[in-house]
Parts: sequence; C-alpha cells; structure tokens
Amino acid sequence: MSGSGPIHPLPDDAGIHGFESLLVSHQQRIYFFIRSMVFNPEDARDVLQDVNAIIIRKRDRFTPGTDFKSWAFAIARFECLAYLRRYEVKRSALDTGLFEHLAEGAEARADGIDSWLEALAECRKLLPEESARLLDLRYQARTPLEEIASLWKTTEGALKQKLFRARTQLKTCITKRRSEAGNEESG
Repeated sequence: MSGSGPIHPLPDDAGIHGFESLLVSHQQRIYFFIRSMVFNPEDARDVLQDVNAIIIRKRDRFTPGTDFKSWAFAIARFECLAYLRRYEVKRSALDTGLFEHLAEGAEARADGIDSWLEALAECRKLLPEESARLLDLRYQARTPLEEIASLWKTTEGALKQKLFRARTQLKTCITKRRSEAGNEESG
C-alpha cells in the first residue's frame, strides 16, 4: 500500500462532535423523562447510563437533521420498560396503557425542564444562606440528616422543619416565576 490514503475513510469528526453535543444538551431532558417513569432516583440514573450507552452504540442509526429528542426518548421509553420488567413490576400494576400515558406526559414535562431549572436557579439565590447550605448538603452532597444534625448541633426534627420550609419557599417562588413567564408569553 502506498501513501494513497486509508482503505476506509475516517469518521467525520464534525459529525461525531455534533452528535455528542446533541447528546450532552439533552441529558437533563432524558433524565427527567426517565425519572417520571422510574420512581427511584438512583435507578433512574442507572437507566440513564444504559440509555446513553445505547444511544452511543446506535448513533449511526440517527439521521442528522431529524428530531434527536424524539429518537432519544424512544430509546429511553424502551429502556424504562425493560427496567420495569427486569425488576419484576407486576403487569397488573403497570398495564401498557398506563405506561404509555406516563411516557406521553413525561415527554411534555421534560420539554419544560429548562424554564423550571432557570426558575429554580433564580429562586435559590433568594433563599437565606443557611437554607441554601442545608439544601446543598442534603440534596447535592446527599449527606444524611443525622450527619448534618451532628455537624450543626441540632436535631433531625429541626432539620426536617428547615428543609420543609426551604422546599416550600422554593416551590412558591418557582410557581410564581413560571406563572409570570407564562403570562408574559401569552400576553
């Protein structure tokens, strides 16, 4: 073989990077789609990893310029069903109609996640510093309540009350911001 080039052309780097960008930009939507059908957050993250592996493995089946989200959600839907079967969810508790209803609602909810996350970020800035730190420890770092109580020299019951108040404050703020944003879009 002389220097006339490889027998098989090399993959188009721009195409690969474009696909990776699509996958990365859709991670939150795919996760929330999965999360609405797989109720345990740890299991949902496991299913997301499986979905990502399948998406990467099947990337040559995706047609650039078509709807990546729909294609990825279809893969996620099948993986969620496989998860439910694998963990022996009783068919009587989950008939196909219910699963399809959950999946349809999940797609709509996943589409709205960007505005929800923006509202969450803005509302989080309005929390008192102690509430923000507590939420970070509990939900970001996943620190057990008993450990936080020990660090902060308080009781788990007191922390539960503080968490309840912080979550309520966030929910009220997010609901208000999303409502205001909806009114601006329709007005």
